[in-house]
Amino acid sequence: MSLVESGKPREIYIPIHALPTCNNLTDLCPNIELINFEKDGEKYCVAYCKVLERYLTRSTVRKCETLWRSCPFARMSP
Repeated sequence: MSLVESGKPREIYIPIHALPTCNNLTDLCPNIELINFEKDGEKYCVAYCKVLERYLTRSTVRKCETLWRSCPFARMSP
């Protein structure tokens, strides 16, 4: 699956990128954009990092939820 962000296609691998839900991700980094999409009748949610210009894996999103203030990439953002 590939979605287009910033005019460039980005690959999404559902087993590692799809989040269980987008509803309870309230303390995410301001540089993360949550994107809902549908594939084969199933609804998915993924997190896109605007600084890294890539989709984040589920394990990275868990870290970003709590540690984004100390993230060196967050300091690089405009």
